[in-house]
Amino acid sequence: MLYVDTSVLLVYTLTQGVETERVPATEAFFRRISTGSLLGATSFYALQEVHIFAIENTPDFPTGAAYGKAALEKILALPLLILPLVSRTERKLHADKFTALRDATDLPHATAAAVYGCDTIVAYDEHFRAISYIIPYKT
Repeated sequence: MLYVDTSVLLVYTLTQGVETERVPATEAFFRRISTGSLLGATSFYALQEVHIFAIENTPDFPTGAAYGKAALEKILALPLLILPLVSRTERKLHADKFTALRDATDLPHATAAAVYGCDTIVAYDEHFRAISYIIPYKT
C-alpha cells in the first residue's frame, strides 16, 4: 500500500497551474489508483493540510474554504484508504525511528504510514528521502 503525501494531493487538486510539469505523472498515478492497479492511502493529517493550504493561499476565508472543500471532495472520490490520526502512544513508539526527518510536519505522515503498514511513501517532498531505509520513498 502506498502512502500519498500532501505534496502529491496538492498537485492533483490545487496547484496544477504552478506545478505543470508534475501534473501528467500525478494524474497518471491517480488513474492507476482509480482503476485499482495501485492501492493508495492518505491520512486525515494530509487532508487537513490540503484544506489549510487552500485557506492560506486565497484572499479570504470563504474562498479558501470553498477551494479546500472542492479539493477534499476530489480526493475523497478516489478509492484511497483514509488513515486516522495516530494516537499519542503510537507517535511516541515511532518518534525515534524518524529523527532523520528535517521537517517536523512530515513526522505524522511517516508515523501513519508505518503504523498502518504502508510499504512506500509517495511524495514530492524530498525530506522523506532521509527515512527511505525504513519506508521507501518515491516521487
